[in-house]
Amino acid sequence: MAMIKADMQVFFANNGKPITATISKVKFRRYYAKVKDKKTGQKKSKAKSMPLAVCKVILSLDPSVQIGEEFVIAGYKLQNVVIRNERMLTFKNDFVADYAKDYGNEWVRRLINEDR
Repeated sequence: MAMIKADMQVFFANNGKPITATISKVKFRRYYAKVKDKKTGQKKSKAKSMPLAVCKVILSLDPSVQIGEEFVIAGYKLQNVVIRNERMLTFKNDFVADYAKDYGNEWVRRLINEDR
């Protein structure tokens, strides 16, 4: 999982129509998961949290995604990369394959538009 901080940039390649967004704030969603206790072997519920990045589009060559639009993306779907000596976040390759298989070439647009 990527280290997510406010004011970091997120880059989506989007089939030749790149979209760049900045993280405006980081939120955490709390949930309960069933984990196995090592001592007793029984399952019990444990509180966990998942980081969510609230992003705002700053550059978009895709006409359906407007500049200034906000969307939320889970932190585990992002990875750190270095582009031109600048650290950025991108969508992980395995999630790109899943979204592209389900939605075709329109997956980034759907990801952003489904959070409106």
